[in-house]
Amino acid sequence: MLRQDFLGAFATLGRRLQVPVEIILAGGSALVLLGVVDRATVDADAIFSQPKLSALSRDIVAVADELELSPTWINDGVSGFRDLLAADYSTRLVLIGEFGPLTVRSLGRADLILLKIAAGRPRDLDDLRALAPTADELTFVGSQLERINRITPRDALRIQLYLDAAKSE
Repeated sequence: MLRQDFLGAFATLGRRLQVPVEIILAGGSALVLLGVVDRATVDADAIFSQPKLSALSRDIVAVADELELSPTWINDGVSGFRDLLAADYSTRLVLIGEFGPLTVRSLGRADLILLKIAAGRPRDLDDLRALAPTADELTFVGSQLERINRITPRDALRIQLYLDAAKSE
């Protein structure tokens, strides 16, 4: 899906909803919607939603059927990374759009950078090159290392290695 595909799907979902819904995106879909990358991605990665996506599944699947999308066009598979976010991540959210009762936001750049470094797949490294983290953003990521190390030392090590490599460039 490209940016316009996502916006159309969110508009269609918003027309179906009867209650206010907020979705916060991470991953490639956030980068597409923020205009950081110009590539297709298969789904929207919701790191948080209120109410939970499971409560919206009937509407999500109906939109998928109507627009010929995967029934998992929006999913919360990335929510396992939510613990890596600092407690104040919501202060850095970026509004993607309001679609009737549906509000869609993205994590801010610093938080997206943090999660992309932690994931560390080749696609994430490509996304990091597109993001071109600033020194301040890398300093922010470094400031999260001690907290992340208590949660998942493996991710903290991956982040530290990335920061060390970035310093030597």
